[in-house]
Amino acid sequence: MKKSVKLVSLIIVIAIVVAYGVFYATRPLQAELIEVKPQTVAQNFKEEGIVEGVLERPVYSLVTGEIINLAVKEGQHVAAGELLAQINTQDMEYQLAQLRAQRKSLAGQEQKSFQEIGLQIKQQQFAIEATKRELLKSEENYKRVQLLYEANAVAKTELEAAENAVKQLQDELASQEAQLEFLMEQTGTGENAFSGNTATGQYFQGLIEAVDAQIKQLEYQIENSRITSPIDGVVQEINARQGMVVSPQVQLMKLTATNGYEINSYLRVEDVLAVKEGTKVTLIQKRKDGDYRFQGTVKSIAPAAVEKISALGLVERRVKVTIQPDGNLPELRPGYALDVEFSVLEQHDKLAVPKTCLFPYEDGEAVWVVRDGRAQIQKIEKGMETDVLVVIEQGLQPGDKVIKNPQLEGLKPGKRVNQAA
Repeated sequence: MKKSVKLVSLIIVIAIVVAYGVFYATRPLQAELIEVKPQTVAQNFKEEGIVEGVLERPVYSLVTGEIINLAVKEGQHVAAGELLAQINTQDMEYQLAQLRAQRKSLAGQEQKSFQEIGLQIKQQQFAIEATKRELLKSEENYKRVQLLYEANAVAKTELEAAENAVKQLQDELASQEAQLEFLMEQTGTGENAFSGNTATGQYFQGLIEAVDAQIKQLEYQIENSRITSPIDGVVQEINARQGMVVSPQVQLMKLTATNGYEINSYLRVEDVLAVKEGTKVTLIQKRKDGDYRFQGTVKSIAPAAVEKISALGLVERRVKVTIQPDGNLPELRPGYALDVEFSVLEQHDKLAVPKTCLFPYEDGEAVWVVRDGRAQIQKIEKGMETDVLVVIEQGLQPGDKVIKNPQLEGLKPGKRVNQAA
């Protein structure tokens, strides 16, 4: 009796095990399925981008001197014409006063010279008139002596003496007239008398113009001792401090315009080949409350690569790519870092599946597809690959359902498969 009970129990256990095995072997697998649809596939990569102002203006002092007022701080917003710094002008003002006094003195010397020459001219004219009178008397005396000589009333020596007296006065008159002409040239005649067109006037005018040039230079320097902002912008990189003596060669600070920003990113040479002007990119600003994504457009690509040091300390050849942000922009400031996501080599209306769906098969690769509720191995031909997707050029049709995990336990050809909940 006891043996019969044990035998029945054994049979029941075996039947249960067989039934469970049959149920397990025939029950559908629960698998995550991907429906194949045409889509746009692109290769994506990210690089760091740095925000920079569209317009940056270095600020220099046009004069040498001590900064007595540094009126701004880094990060401060300034308007065009607003004071940035003030240079001490005390020495320049002393020099300006000295030059103005010198100019006044030269003008006085010019006037005095003309007055003295005018007096000399009058004296010379008087002397000429006196010499002319003497010459006239001498000529009359010569004529009288000549008549007496012809009448044998006087000796020849008297005639020669009278003739010599005439010649001496003639020579003296010619000398006096030449001296008068010289004096007249110094002051001019007619409308040009005592003007800057004369030799004396040109001499003093040259001296005065030289002083005027120095005065204008000092006035220009004093005017530019007030260093003001040429644009509406933000103050960056102040290299000066109050009390510092600066020269025109020293950059005091840099201003970045507030009317626009651009993002500069440096791409590897092998990546930049697929990027063109006008390429759309995604800009990502990391925030504590979640990343903010906005769009941008490649504005320009540098014509040459430059050397850059990577995060690992390696020297790389990279190309500068400038991006113009579009749409609703977050708060941006020069120096902010963003992630720039590039999508290149785009292919449209392509069938693609995750790369993890593929597995080696025979001399190529294949995927598991579910047709009529059962798993099948489907050989495929690959096209372009991205970090996540692979384009399927042959082997799949729109609407095919591909098993995401080809390593799923129990998966084999003909196995019934249901979509996992």
